[in-house]
Formats: sequence, C-alpha cells, structure tokens
Amino acid sequence: MDDASKRRVGRPKATPQSGPLVLEGGRARVTLELEIAEATADELKEYTRWVELSSAVGTKDALFRTVDFALRDVFRRDRLWQARKHEPDRGNSGPPERKETAAPAAVPPRTLPPPNGVTAARSGSERTPG
Repeated sequence: MDDASKRRVGRPKATPQSGPLVLEGGRARVTLELEIAEATADELKEYTRWVELSSAVGTKDALFRTVDFALRDVFRRDRLWQARKHEPDRGNSGPPERKETAAPAAVPPRTLPPPNGVTAARSGSERTPG
C-alpha cells in the first residue's frame, strides 16, 4: 500500500481564508436600534470598511453581515446559552423568570389617643364625663 492511497487520520485541513469571514450566507433582515461603546463602534466602522474594500459589498451590507456574523458567533460559542436553549422542559423562550419579591406588609393605621374627656370602654366607645 503506497502513501497516496492511505487514508489520513483526523480532521481535514480547512481551506485557507480568502476574504472576510462575515461574507458567508444571506439572511433575512430586521431593523434593530441599539447603543454600543464608542471604542467598539470605532472598530466596527474600521472592520466594516475593510470588508467593503475586500469584497464587492456596500457599506450597509458589510455592516449587516459583520454584526450578524459576530452575534451568531457569540451565541454559538456561549456554552451556558446553548445548554439553556436545549433544555427539554423550558416552558418559554423569553428572558429568565425573575423571582417576585414579597410586597412589604401593610402598616396598620396609627391610632391616636382619644380626645380630652373621652375614654374607651370595653364595650365600645362610651363617653364619660371628664
């Protein structure tokens, strides 16, 4: 058996990257407005510009693809998120439930002493001359 016919063991080598990773696949789009840190925004602008210059995509498409790819990558690599997503009996897909805190106990109304000349009797509020 010669070397050419031997089956190689392990993962095949990946093809060399020839352009920005963010240019893979197309996706439906939704507009979402959010705030990010200034330093992150600056780097995002630089990276988006690099994607534009490295390919034939416009600014908006480069920005969309960059942010979409970055977020998908974070979601994919976050092991706790992936475990939570795959929990069999997770009832809702919304944010984690917050434990309700008990409302503070109602404060009983403050009782004032009876006005001068009035005393409280056991059977109710009888007036006694003072």
